[in-house]
Parts: sequence; structure tokens; C-alpha cells
Amino acid sequence: MKTVFERYGPEEDIPARECLNKRKLAKYFNREISACVVAVARLLENEEVPTQTPFYFGKGTVEFEDFGLSLVIEACTDESGRFSQQNFVERGMSSLSPLTQFKVLYNMPLSFISIDRGLTGDNSIIYGSAAGLLLQAKHCTYPGRILLGASKVHADAVVEAGFALCSRDEIDIEAFSQRNCEAIEIFRLWHCGNIL
Repeated sequence: MKTVFERYGPEEDIPARECLNKRKLAKYFNREISACVVAVARLLENEEVPTQTPFYFGKGTVEFEDFGLSLVIEACTDESGRFSQQNFVERGMSSLSPLTQFKVLYNMPLSFISIDRGLTGDNSIIYGSAAGLLLQAKHCTYPGRILLGASKVHADAVVEAGFALCSRDEIDIEAFSQRNCEAIEIFRLWHCGNIL
């Protein structure tokens, strides 16, 4: 099993553009997607990965991310400080960049990595659960290695991303079946030297 875990503080630069095959995609990225792109690039460096490789991704809760939604709220508020549907239609949505939608959808790390790496195999996104992510991969029928990933954005704006390239036989669901934890915990534990 080959694994990578990345952690970036709020002020750290995440060099995603240098890790992309299709550099134009970077304009759609938030910090979480950027961290995932860098982690996958490091994981797959010097690796030959078939296009049909399955990719399963565990999305952690986003505790902090500034997408400019405060601008929408401000634009939708009327003179009395209440939400105005008319202001929402006339000013609210137009106050955000159209690229914002790509930054707020939960499946974007999985989607952008698949697009950039040309992955066309089975894929799914699991919200939160470490056991769910491992169970999805364990029941995959693909005979080769599987790409697993997870990410999380913390309230203090720290971003974490972890990825593994492994076979079904290397996946131990038991270690996480009784624990209620997010998928990123798999990669944190590996990073500390524990076995999956």
C-alpha cells in the first residue's frame, strides 16, 4: 500500500497548479481541492495507473471556507435588515463569481482529480464515514489497485488531504467498523505510523 497525507495551514501556499496535467482547471479550485490535487500528484508520482482504476473519496465536514457567500447575504438584505427575495434575484446571485459553484460542491475533489488523471473507473463520494469509505472499496470488483482519498477543512482553516493506492486485500474495515470517525482519520492514523 502506498499512502500520502498532506496538511496545510491557513497561510500556506498549496502548489496545485504545478501538480496538474491540465493547468486550466486550477481556476476552479478552493484550498481543499488544491490540497487533494497535490496529495494525489505525490501519491501517483512514478506510478502507472490504468484509466479504469476505481476512485473512492471520503468528504469530511467543511468547518471553514470563505466562498464569498457573505456578499450574497449582504446583497439580499433589504433596508430593514431582512432577507428580500427580490434582492436575491436582482443582486444576490450576481454578486458571486460563476466559478464559485465548482468550489462548493462536495464531489469536486473527486471530479477534478478524475478529469486531470483521466480516471474513468467506478467512483463514489462518501460523506464523512471512514468505515463507509473502506467498505465501498472493499466491495469493489475491480481486480487491480484502488485509489482512496479523503479531505477535511477545519474551523481554523487548516486543510487536510490523504490518499492511498491499494488492493482490496490491504483494506482492513474492522479497525474502523466500531468507530464513528471521518474518512480523513484513516490517513491521519497512517501518517502517525499505525496500520490501516
